[in-house]
Amino acid sequence: MRASQYLFFTLKEIPNSAKIISHQLMLKSGMIRKLSSGLYIWLPTGIKILNKIKKIIQNEMEKINACEILTPIIQPEKLWENSGRLNIYGQELLKFYDRRNQKFILGPTNEEVITKFIGDEIYSYTELPLIIYQIQTKFRDEIRPRFGVIRSREFIMKDAYSFHSNSKCLEKTYNIFHQSYINILNQVNLKFRVVSGDSKSMGGNISHEFQALSENGEDEIVFSKNTSYASNINTAESIESVNFTKEKKPNIHNSNIKSKKSIKNINEFKKPIKNLIKTILIRTKIKNNSSIAALLIREEHQLNLFKIEEIDIVEKPLSFINEEEIVQLMGVESKFLGPFGLNIPIFADVSVYYMKNFTIGANINGNFFVNVNWNVDIPIPTIKDIRKITKRDTSPDGSTCLEIKKSIEIGHIFQLGTEYSKKMNIMIQEKNNKKRNVHMGCYGIGITRMIAAIIEQNYDQNGIIWPNSISPFEVVILPLGFNRYIHIKTIAENLYKKFKKEKIDVMLYDRNERPGVMFNQIDLIGIPHQIIISPRHVQKDNVEYRARRNKKSIFINIKDIYFFLRKKIDLNI
Repeated sequence: MRASQYLFFTLKEIPNSAKIISHQLMLKSGMIRKLSSGLYIWLPTGIKILNKIKKIIQNEMEKINACEILTPIIQPEKLWENSGRLNIYGQELLKFYDRRNQKFILGPTNEEVITKFIGDEIYSYTELPLIIYQIQTKFRDEIRPRFGVIRSREFIMKDAYSFHSNSKCLEKTYNIFHQSYINILNQVNLKFRVVSGDSKSMGGNISHEFQALSENGEDEIVFSKNTSYASNINTAESIESVNFTKEKKPNIHNSNIKSKKSIKNINEFKKPIKNLIKTILIRTKIKNNSSIAALLIREEHQLNLFKIEEIDIVEKPLSFINEEEIVQLMGVESKFLGPFGLNIPIFADVSVYYMKNFTIGANINGNFFVNVNWNVDIPIPTIKDIRKITKRDTSPDGSTCLEIKKSIEIGHIFQLGTEYSKKMNIMIQEKNNKKRNVHMGCYGIGITRMIAAIIEQNYDQNGIIWPNSISPFEVVILPLGFNRYIHIKTIAENLYKKFKKEKIDVMLYDRNERPGVMFNQIDLIGIPHQIIISPRHVQKDNVEYRARRNKKSIFINIKDIYFFLRKKIDLNI
């Protein structure tokens, strides 16, 4: 491609709306332009990168014998009613009527569509296993789109689905996809972790997330450097919780226990209160006197909202009772709230269960009970794992301390089992002529957010530094004085023709710009290999090779530059 025929659309200034580096650089380098909140136009530089990632994914899918299809982005709402996910997704679904007054949604994912399709086409175990995939635009009506394409309303993803006659076959394919995703992310040079995931609204019991490390990530992952343990922070268990489960401790509710502890006024505490348990009120689904519940957690810990929402009676999304309501209901400020005399469900974190001689709110403003113990001064409530893991925790096997890092979820794979086939009555006939529900796996990769994650890990003060495999161009020829010096122009044109003939993705910068503008523009869009042709160096039959990643320059004879470059591209360096 000649630069004179290319649409750069680079910017000098960073738009005020762009808060993180990937969003800023995608706008500055002319990859995307904002159309509306969470909606972006993809420009030539962005499209080239998208297409190269798609090609990597398609090659990997071909290796595992996955067949490519394409489904409509518009889906009948009835399918989502059948699967039971219409209310789960709620307002994230963009719903509308067609001219025939039929209800449709703009698809955020395709489990329902694919399950129905397979149910209409597959009848016998002999037609399984089967893997299909597509690369398609999705839409989720995010309440707060942000971070550019990391959390946009419209996005591009690869979603794959596998179908099996039994769980053993599903597990085998699941493991194949697990390795395939590792291969894909390695090819784009992402630093990532594979962690145990939460299945959220997808269903199924087993899932793994592929998380790219990034300080601007919305997720947090927990992992051990010395063991294979890794988990999304939402599902990460403390060693206390693991031990509690193993010990099978009973939940004792003894309402006859009367507190014998004296009350201590907050003014009597000389230092910050230690060994303190907080009491927090939340709403429940129960519409009577128990429409609220209490959570007990150590002062230094944070609630894990995902774990709390897993409690059956808890209202979803989780809703806290605010300060004004607490004073009206309990007659006490929230910081002095305690579980004493509360005729409501009470859930205590596992770490609270192991505490002794603790301090807890007395349900009297300004006062706490001190040196309190379970089953002596207060009955044991229902014990649940409801807190976030901290860096002070150890891995579930107790062998090593944990690390917590922010990350961007790039991929997620699920063993759905018969979750959808049961709901949608998808059956196959077995050898014995009996019918059973088909087993299903689901495997997604967010392509647009993958691009943002790669930028988050590969940039400097001058712009993006693309890996060879997905750069918009593999090499750029930068002739100084292209329109002034015939000799420079001839060398540049010859190299350009040679590279194109040898199938190297090359740009010839033939625009009439000053060298400073030219270098700034090329550094910004991040082409990994630069060949600079200058009047001074061609006198010695040399050109300058410069690597974008480290700015290191090497002077190479013109006749050797192709072989030098070919080696670097082939070795992906």
